[in-house]
Amino acid sequence: MMDLSEKELLLLSNYLYIDECTGYGTIKDTLDHCRDNKGNIDTDKVAGLGIGGCMSSEECADILGEMDGCRDEFKDLNAVRSIDKGGIRAVCFEYPGEKNKAVVVFRGTGGAYDAWADNLRGEYKTDTDMQKLADDFVRYDCGVYDNIVVSGHSKGGNMAQYVTVTNRDRVQRCASFDGQGLSDSALKSYESQLKDASYRISSISGDKDYVNILLNPIALKRVYVKTGVKAAGLADIAVALHSSYVLYKSCEFDGEGNITNLSRQNPLLSGIRKKIAEFVKDIDRLPKEGNVKVSEMLAAIVASGLGNDVSDPVKKEKIKEAYSELCDYGASLIGINTDTEYETVVPVTDFVYADVTGLRKVVNMLEEMSKELKEITGRLQDIRTTINYKAASRLAVETIIRKQENKLSGFAETMTGFEEILGEISNLYADCENRICDNILCINFGG
Repeated sequence: MMDLSEKELLLLSNYLYIDECTGYGTIKDTLDHCRDNKGNIDTDKVAGLGIGGCMSSEECADILGEMDGCRDEFKDLNAVRSIDKGGIRAVCFEYPGEKNKAVVVFRGTGGAYDAWADNLRGEYKTDTDMQKLADDFVRYDCGVYDNIVVSGHSKGGNMAQYVTVTNRDRVQRCASFDGQGLSDSALKSYESQLKDASYRISSISGDKDYVNILLNPIALKRVYVKTGVKAAGLADIAVALHSSYVLYKSCEFDGEGNITNLSRQNPLLSGIRKKIAEFVKDIDRLPKEGNVKVSEMLAAIVASGLGNDVSDPVKKEKIKEAYSELCDYGASLIGINTDTEYETVVPVTDFVYADVTGLRKVVNMLEEMSKELKEITGRLQDIRTTINYKAASRLAVETIIRKQENKLSGFAETMTGFEEILGEISNLYADCENRICDNILCINFGG
């Protein structure tokens, strides 16, 4: 069997959002299960498979119809191993007639709280918990294969890139769709492996996608496809811009299944990517695992906003816990014992001044990001005048845009609140420095 095309790998990445995809058997078996009496894909039967990835049953049926139109060798891919636990879903498909060759596909977050939190923890961890699970699956569950292709969408793309680095002796090719990169610590730890693995990795993303811009890109080939909400048929604009279905419907393919309508990354997203990179470098400079505390706070906020498998009280408790630990971290830097009602100041060192500078840079960065979020909210007004919609759908479109305005405003307010917290810590830190210096002057000059 010839190598799988970009079209086929993107279809498989969509397929992984179907709950029943982990059942053993060929793709053809699943397609036959969903047919009506005339042999067509039945939307009602598709709905019974369990659908994620924010796809409707009609959109999922469309994906299965596209798969049904692919070559027989593709439909004969046989699901022989799978994992669906710990926030990770992956399926190993064996190539027909080739016992040593397989394709492993990873699902995205699927709206799971822990998966979104794991994304943010990727900022300070060399290997996240879910990346380790992905590596174990490829290394041990799929250990009998020495010629593996990996793929996935969103977090699935991130895990596909990761296992390409950690299993470069067996993974020959990786196609990541809308997948984020790796942390600074991962780049350092896997420096030698990356030199060999990066040329095997292709990163294919929507030009307005906001997940692939996170952390450090490692793919040698990075391309973008111009996407639009009109191609989606989805109600939520933010979800649509990171939808694997939208990405597929926006692609144009040649006769061999390669994407032909390549574009450039949207300038706004490109600018945000640079700001995020600067922000990450700033929090990495914080002393005593400061980046861990800040990342955990962000993880709690983002996972609470995007995770849909955890109750609101649990989300609030996690945010409260992360906030408390961040405050304790700030207090510990300046020698305050949070278990008592008094404070103890530690001896001053030359590093104290660098710490305050680092904290203030983070505060300034958060302030800039908050302003940019508010500017983005303002730009939604432009959508009202540029989107071409019928008068009958005016109310529906206005409702969608208003929903996004409220969501972005909420993110901006959260960022502003976080900025104020770090600002207070920075000011308290500086105040303690000044008091220490005053005491030193009093001692030296007998004041």
